[in-house]
Amino acid sequence: MPTTRPARPRKSPETPVVLADEASERRRAPRARDAGGTSAAPALDNQRIYDLMFEAIAHRKLPPATKLSEERLCRVFGVSRTRLREIFFRLAQDRIITLKPNHGAYVASPSARETSEVFAARRAIETAVVETLAQGITPEALERLEAHLAQEGAARLAHDHAALTRLTGDFHLLLAELTGNSLFIDITRRLVALSSLIISLYDSPDASACKDHEHLDIVEHIRRGDGEGAREQLLVHLKHVEQTLRLDDDDEHFDLESVFEALLKA
Repeated sequence: MPTTRPARPRKSPETPVVLADEASERRRAPRARDAGGTSAAPALDNQRIYDLMFEAIAHRKLPPATKLSEERLCRVFGVSRTRLREIFFRLAQDRIITLKPNHGAYVASPSARETSEVFAARRAIETAVVETLAQGITPEALERLEAHLAQEGAARLAHDHAALTRLTGDFHLLLAELTGNSLFIDITRRLVALSSLIISLYDSPDASACKDHEHLDIVEHIRRGDGEGAREQLLVHLKHVEQTLRLDDDDEHFDLESVFEALLKA
């Protein structure tokens, strides 16, 4: 009597080949390493890497025109080139980096015209932000602003230029956050980051730190519910920042690994 072979299980149509490709991609991705050269934590997700790169650029840890080496960044973050390029694409959409065909990714280097456009956009968005806050800011929001101003004051007294530079940019982000308007927040975040690049390119060495009374004056107008006064003071403030800009041809070398190792440990 002839024997019959058991039927071979049919391949499930729900298991696409792409899963194997993704698994292979994960196997090929380099693992992040710590300062001692040993394997570090598992690879970060794309959003975390995007945030780290955005922060490094916005806080001037990576200056304009810095070459972003795919090989080195894949090693730093423990990800594949495919994933890193997805993050590069997002940063390029935000105009924080520039993608050059056959050359790779670079930190953006805004032109004089782009500088003018950034400050025009900031005037439009941030005047709306302070006018919104002046319509009815909460005591809790005022406390956050006052705490931030205290941090700025401490950085000035300590002559901590790096901290003061970061805090003066964060002040404008905090104003946007306190409105609760997600579009204000997102647009202001991008514009402040671009402003940081612009200041790196064109600012005099000590002009990027805002005058000590300007942020305080804006907050005082908001506290009093004086939207027009807050608007005018903000315009004066942005005009002052823009007027300090000048060409700066300084060219420095930056170590990608050391920049992101410090951020990953923070």
